[in-house]
Amino acid sequence: MDKMIAQFSDIYVQYLRLVLHVLVASGCTESKKSPSPSVIVIGGGFAGIAAANALHEASFQVVVLESRDRIGGRVHTNYSFGFPVDMGASWLHGVCEENPLAPLIGRLGLPLYRTSGDNSVLYDHDLESYALFDTDGKQVPPEVVTKVGEAFESILAETDKVRQENSEDMSILKAFLIVMERRPDLRQEGLAHNVLQWYLCRMEGWFAADADTISLKSWDQEELLPGGHGLMVRGYRPVINTLAKGLDIRLGHRVTKITRRYNGVKVTVEDGRIFVADAAVIAVPLGVMKAKHIEFEPKLPEWKEAAIADLGIGIENKAILSLFTCLLAVLPSTLRRCLIKKPLILLLHS
Repeated sequence: MDKMIAQFSDIYVQYLRLVLHVLVASGCTESKKSPSPSVIVIGGGFAGIAAANALHEASFQVVVLESRDRIGGRVHTNYSFGFPVDMGASWLHGVCEENPLAPLIGRLGLPLYRTSGDNSVLYDHDLESYALFDTDGKQVPPEVVTKVGEAFESILAETDKVRQENSEDMSILKAFLIVMERRPDLRQEGLAHNVLQWYLCRMEGWFAADADTISLKSWDQEELLPGGHGLMVRGYRPVINTLAKGLDIRLGHRVTKITRRYNGVKVTVEDGRIFVADAAVIAVPLGVMKAKHIEFEPKLPEWKEAAIADLGIGIENKAILSLFTCLLAVLPSTLRRCLIKKPLILLLHS
């Protein structure tokens, strides 16, 4: 079993068993009794499907309620180009056994296009595949990109000193400005300044947030797994479909209310239908919780509502362009030969 599923089973499933062994199973649908503990999973994204898979493997009676007409959430593979293009998650960061997705992807035989062999996030990741151009269409010399990149890493190192000096959090942008005041030797001018801005934009792209909203104290606290990075050549859909195999998934079921009762939970969907079970796993997007599209009875604790309100959401837009004949007349001969064999796909992030 995939490590992600196994870890979930070891912790969450055991917890549910501890809670549910004193309850009488009431079934996942309106009137049907279930011989084993029942759980409703609300949300059919990666988290919800993985949770449902783990519970199903542990012999729980599980039903998944998903408001959209598809599963996957932020994992959405588009095939309209005639080949898979991930509109959401598309990379596997950390191609190693420690990554819970890597063993599953390996067993499925899904190929990865290795975009980088290192484990960094902001500087070296994908850098070898970039070519920067200025506003006049001239390529920025690679040595300039490398030199400014080294300055960028020095700036990041200096922001760590700012973090240690201040007990209160601040934005990474404010920390950058403090560093620039202290270290004028790290300032860049002209073309180099524009390249430095590009590095900062890459950082914003990684977090899908503006630099003035990225936390200085927390930006680098994620766990970086070894093994480098790989692009899912065939998309993530085969992975989510594998986890969803054999599950009772109800698409088009938008949950509007969750009621906790003495003997379980009652879940109401938009058309008025009611589902009951011993427990519920809520795996809806943070934005749904912030917008309060789901009513809870009794209400969530104040500390939990405060945490939901305080958490930020990053938004990243992707635009996929398939370029062919329109570029043949303006591109160098080497690229023209490539395009004749295969269209060029541009993946734009904003």
